[in-house]
Amino acid sequence: MSSIRRGYKAALCMVFASCLVAGFTTASYAGFFSNDRGSKVQRDVDSYEKEGKKWGEDLFEDHINPDSSLNNRTSKDFIEHLIQKDEIDYFGVHQELKDAFKKGFRQGYQDRTADLVLGPHLQEAAGIIGENTANAFVRVINDFETGWKKTLDTAVDVFITLIAEGSQADREEFIKNFITIYKEKYVENQRIIKSGASIPFTSEGGTQLYFDPKNVKSTLDIPSDNALKTEIYKQTFRVMGDEMGNRYSHNLITRADLVDWLRRSKSALNMDQGEMENKVIAKNMGIISDAFVKSYGTDGKNVFDGIVKEAGYELGGKK
Repeated sequence: MSSIRRGYKAALCMVFASCLVAGFTTASYAGFFSNDRGSKVQRDVDSYEKEGKKWGEDLFEDHINPDSSLNNRTSKDFIEHLIQKDEIDYFGVHQELKDAFKKGFRQGYQDRTADLVLGPHLQEAAGIIGENTANAFVRVINDFETGWKKTLDTAVDVFITLIAEGSQADREEFIKNFITIYKEKYVENQRIIKSGASIPFTSEGGTQLYFDPKNVKSTLDIPSDNALKTEIYKQTFRVMGDEMGNRYSHNLITRADLVDWLRRSKSALNMDQGEMENKVIAKNMGIISDAFVKSYGTDGKNVFDGIVKEAGYELGGKK
């Protein structure tokens, strides 16, 4: 598994850890977030006991019993307040406040079945939190995946243009500015990781994620700037091969233009480094070839090999 792929998986783990420290409310109860009760519930035993008693009285007066459906205004309102961070926040406070709330609820409900009424409401609230946590994970993951693809696609599109129409100096400027920004983040993450202040987690792919519960922050052991630079080149070569094969198979580009395209790509195939290394060029040409063949179809390998030869490449080793 490549370092960029491991970085991708670890980034997802970072998304998960970030969601764990956030508060969630439910979309299905959105119509009942009216804050009718006004100010926040104070985090002390007396306030929680009084709050529990008020809710016990409300449910008792509205004839909510152990057999009642939770699909009524009073129950929904109660569940909303159990969840809200600035209200009861039942699952976010310590046990003493929970006990005070339950004690007050029993007093307010005025029946021995008070716990049987409270229980289903707590269960429903817990279920809603779980549901919304999952939905939040999915939303953030989707945003990450869409953003990752869109950003990489943009970089590759620009880089293909720089290979086909620009100069090596243009590509070097693109990469230099890109790496300058990215490397700052890489160095920062490495500093945090090596400080030993965070707890390491390992993904199934072996990638390390570092979570600092004190600072409520996750740090990803991201790929190095050199690894990401290499991946941009590789992704560009894959897209180039696919575009070449597709356009040529539909007579949208001439053979002469393809030959010229490959000739202009030699420095890029050498990763825009110093001395020409045929092993490097051959490896990257293989990436273009694989994508070309898949896109072109029947006899694609022979067609591409002929174009490569016509472009003047000798890929048998170091010149």
